[in-house]
Amino acid sequence: MKDETGTPGLPGWASPRILDRSTVSRDVTVAPGMCGTGLFVGQLGDWTWEAVSALCGVDVFAARNRQGEPAYLSFYYFRIRAGRRFHVGALNFGDRLRVTSGLFNYGSESVLALHTVRRQDSDTPVDEGPFDPEAFYAGKDEDCLYVENFNRWISRGRTGSNEDLVRSSPPDFHYAELPRLPAPHSPRADYRNARTNRTFLDGEPPGRLPTGPTRLTYAVDATRDINGVGLLYFASYFSITDWALLRHWRGLGRDVHDFMGRTVLDQRMCYLGNADPEAELAIEVTGWVRPGTPHDEIVTVVLENAGTGQVIAVSTLHVTAEGTQ
Repeated sequence: MKDETGTPGLPGWASPRILDRSTVSRDVTVAPGMCGTGLFVGQLGDWTWEAVSALCGVDVFAARNRQGEPAYLSFYYFRIRAGRRFHVGALNFGDRLRVTSGLFNYGSESVLALHTVRRQDSDTPVDEGPFDPEAFYAGKDEDCLYVENFNRWISRGRTGSNEDLVRSSPPDFHYAELPRLPAPHSPRADYRNARTNRTFLDGEPPGRLPTGPTRLTYAVDATRDINGVGLLYFASYFSITDWALLRHWRGLGRDVHDFMGRTVLDQRMCYLGNADPEAELAIEVTGWVRPGTPHDEIVTVVLENAGTGQVIAVSTLHVTAEGTQ
């Protein structure tokens, strides 16, 4: 594609094509700043904000609530489903991707974004719109990433603190024309389970043996984990989870080569709070492996604010490192 500048597919230059009132698409080239879990998750977040800006009448990057205070379209639930052929760890410099994004109506304070991410080739589907949620949730294409974001508008409830965030949407957020997601696909049951039970699992996975728990302490790094408005960056939660997973694996006798060769087939993240710069996090990692296939593991990672005891995030992953056995 060519954007308004006439530059073909360069990362950061491609404006989304509006396909209909709730769907946008874009062609992009993977740059070095997009490779790696936290980096690519950050890019997915930018695409969500850009889609909402394009379709909902609000500049998400400069939004303000009715009181004139900054309003942020925060991430509450995030899920990435992948295949063994194409996953976040398989992205490399120069890969050309087609990203199609659909938005769904969850009222004045929230919005759901669904993204399909495919490598561009002769089999890449032609964008026609509207976004089909049934095809998305049934999708098992090994060459596609299926990404869900559930976002809520928030503002700070107390100046200078990240611990008292309140719901707060901008008055120019237009959502009424967005379609509603079919009820069976709502993420609410998933994130309620995570919030209540500290895992996305309904119980211990059958046929698997437990590993851990591994307990760790992590100091939020103001030079790396905090975004431009002083909040713990949503993509940093993924990076911190990876940091904890690596240490959990080392405790099981695996090494960094196992970690670098991993494939994350499914990861869900529920954001329940934020943390101030240099806050200390208490992290617990619990896993379950299949007998005879120890490199196929389901893992739950819980992040707590060590000072207050508040759970700030819960993540559950299905991860393999089959190529390193």
